[in-house]
Amino acid sequence: MGFSKRLSKAAALGVIAAGAAALLTATPAQAASHCHFSNTTGRYSCSGSNSVRGPNDVIGSKLFTGYDYSGDSLTIWVDRPCPKNNYVDYTIDLGSAMRKKVTSVQAWSTCWTWLYFEDGSRDGPYQGNDPDVGTWANDRAVTVGLS
Repeated sequence: MGFSKRLSKAAALGVIAAGAAALLTATPAQAASHCHFSNTTGRYSCSGSNSVRGPNDVIGSKLFTGYDYSGDSLTIWVDRPCPKNNYVDYTIDLGSAMRKKVTSVQAWSTCWTWLYFEDGSRDGPYQGNDPDVGTWANDRAVTVGLS
């Protein structure tokens, strides 16, 4: 947006100030999305957990795009708490909304969260609330494993 050459400096400053005030009070263009995926049903939705989870599902993990559990999130539902059997019991390939965007993780229902990267390496297990997965793992995960 340009200003007319005949616009006085004071008028131009008033227009700029009004525009800045509108930007400060406007609602964000897009609020953070909070999506859900059920390993039991194979369903994914950003319209609440009731549309995806099975009748006995429990939360296995929550992933976030921002530090300290902020930004977009993905809640992963599983059919039972993770058994501690030295196996990765669930693996979920991340879709475009979370792929290479995970920054913080919460482990739930005895499930430990593993982050897998394109090069085949992984990081974890994240066993509780991790507000920052660290510089090595940040924004690299393409698959999540729960054990």
